[in-house]
Amino acid sequence: MKNLLNKIALISTGILFAPLAQAKLITVSVMNFSFSPASFTATVGDTIKWVWVAGTHTTTATTIPLGAASWDHPIDASNTEFEYVITAPGTYNYWCSIHTTMMEANFTVTPASVQPVESSTNSFAVVYPNPANQVLNVRLRNYHYSSDLVVTDISGKEVARETLTGAENTIDLSKWGKGIYFYRLNSGIETLNGKFEVQ
Repeated sequence: MKNLLNKIALISTGILFAPLAQAKLITVSVMNFSFSPASFTATVGDTIKWVWVAGTHTTTATTIPLGAASWDHPIDASNTEFEYVITAPGTYNYWCSIHTTMMEANFTVTPASVQPVESSTNSFAVVYPNPANQVLNVRLRNYHYSSDLVVTDISGKEVARETLTGAENTIDLSKWGKGIYFYRLNSGIETLNGKFEVQ
């Protein structure tokens, strides 16, 4: 029975997080005073890869959404590739800082379409508040006072792992970056997946 429950939990997790596994690699060619494609649409979690073909250029952010990381990287014979993982939705404008207005481009990013199961009063745990700021609270039902919590960021990187051993648990978020995080709570009997935002 335990093996069956574990398989169901793994299958559920795979289904719930399938959109994350579908993150794309978008290649932009850099040559002859142009980025190609010069405009495209992407999704949070996708990776942009600039590839040098000819010339001496840069890929340099000009205006980007709040919460996104800026970039400024040479693209030339010595630096033939640069990758950037998208972490925030919005419009990104960039250019070659050597050729400025001759060589501009942009891309628009939509949020990742991940819809994990949210915790509810019918679950063995309640995770709140959402969005969170300084702390995240996890309330476990009385027969689940020991549960393993794993938290990952939008790229799938594990950022926290701990065993919760009481009814009321508090996770300190004061040093966490802003953004969307995903959690998995496993009691050994049940598994709960969800997401929360740190503001």
